Amino acid sequence: MEEALEAARAKDTKERMAGVERLLQVLESTTRSLSSAEVTSLVDTCMDLLKDSNFRVSQGALQALSAAAVLSGDHLKIHFNGLVPAVVERLGDGKQPVREAARQLLITLMEVSSPTIIVERAGSYAWAHRSWRVREEFARTVSTAVGLFASTELPLQRVLLPPVLQLLTDSNQSVREAAASCIEEMFAQVGTQFHEELQRHSLPSSMIKEINARLEKIEPKVLPSDGVRSHISTDNRTASASHKKSSPRTKISTRETSFSSGKSCSNICMAKCLLCEFDITEKPVVPIKVFTEKELVKEMEKITSTLVPEKDWSLRISAMQRVEGLVIGGASVL
Repeated sequence: MEEALEAARAKDTKERMAGVERLLQVLESTTRSLSSAEVTSLVDTCMDLLKDSNFRVSQGALQALSAAAVLSGDHLKIHFNGLVPAVVERLGDGKQPVREAARQLLITLMEVSSPTIIVERAGSYAWAHRSWRVREEFARTVSTAVGLFASTELPLQRVLLPPVLQLLTDSNQSVREAAASCIEEMFAQVGTQFHEELQRHSLPSSMIKEINARLEKIEPKVLPSDGVRSHISTDNRTASASHKKSSPRTKISTRETSFSSGKSCSNICMAKCLLCEFDITEKPVVPIKVFTEKELVKEMEKITSTLVPEKDWSLRISAMQRVEGLVIGGASVL
């Protein structure tokens, strides 16, 4: 990895681009945990690359950080104070691929750390950022976070709601629309009890009317039996559940390896059995479709790299849930 980092620091733009690409390949093909020194070296290099004049370099740096996040354990957390605001700045980049990579990195950081913590840290820079594009992209990022983590991080929506409501009056229409989409996602996850929380904020009647008109078109995803668990005003009695994190729909792809179909099926069945031993009070597992053994092998490599004792238990739970998604999606018959 050090050679790739050295190439990424080159003065020549083409050499930097090649170095970043090589760095990403190295990280995607690595299953071992990164040391503290390696994480520090990688973060320092990527922080410089985020400000590169070539958007492909900064995009690659964001992708490399996403790939490294799942390998870094707690070593990455000591860099959050500098890393998170730097990523927020890239939400305002003029190139869409960079903005998308920044959003994905924030979601990945939420997965390996805590959604609420990352949202709070990033929000301190993003909610009132001078760039409307940063405000818009962050609202879209937290909307994704609500969809992924709301059922397991009950404080998340309480942290989000006040600033999101504030963005509904933003001077930029795109920001207002992104905030409205976030409100819709919150309602979809919580259900009709969301109206009760809105009443706590003493909103103008015109705003309440506009919000309600939007929410009437949304079908809540929460089941009636989940009402108490999903209420955003629930106290911290369920704090232990907040450490169980759903896995983002989009994962960092990894290098293909050679598994036999029999071994893949065996791994799926074994992990599914393990999953059944635990009480996972999350949203229903989404089926994951794979159509070839090659795709299944890639999925299983990503999963097995997470199912190691060194990884946080919540990540291993998410990995086993992904296995269940593969089983439901029909992967076991390949």
